[in-house]
Amino acid sequence: MRKQSLTGVQLSAEIGLSETSLSRILKGHSKPKQVTLTRLMKRLCENEEESQKLLRSFAGVADAAEEEPVSDDPKNAAVERERVERWLEARTQAITFKDAVARELDKAGLHYQRDACDGIASTDFLIERDGKRIALECKFNVGRDFDKTVGIARLLCELLRCDQVIIVVPFVGAFADAATSGPDAITVCTPLEAARILEGGVAA
Repeated sequence: MRKQSLTGVQLSAEIGLSETSLSRILKGHSKPKQVTLTRLMKRLCENEEESQKLLRSFAGVADAAEEEPVSDDPKNAAVERERVERWLEARTQAITFKDAVARELDKAGLHYQRDACDGIASTDFLIERDGKRIALECKFNVGRDFDKTVGIARLLCELLRCDQVIIVVPFVGAFADAATSGPDAITVCTPLEAARILEGGVAA
């Protein structure tokens, strides 16, 4: 901040955070959310080295560790395989869930475009009906990055010119509160509920 002649008041205003919250983050009393950390990096860091230094400071690591992996160590190979298998399993679950959503839409006789893209925006399903556009975002793993899914849903309203965005999840819980409390037209529901909502007519 000193390097760029920035005051705490100026920085907090620029990144959309209260002065108190920013002060707690800078003093190490609280960890920033990913979006806050990204804004801090964009505003304060002029190169990759500074970005990495800032990331390490929030992770509690003074310097980047010099690692020399043993390439022929079977433990490394086993750990890497396990990591990749977990990633593949998560991807497979997400695809299977998306297929389940498609089946519910088919049963309801709804016409949709799957994996619709327009510029940088994309959605799992796009339905155009009664002069309205509705995007469906499928989220199988609700315990991970749900706030990011909500952010994407809000952005899709603008980028895909959607009248409504539905986040389709395996079950609805407290995690859905952030989406349903906002001003935008975002609904969180199961595949069956989504099909029933759309079958009954598009909400304005």
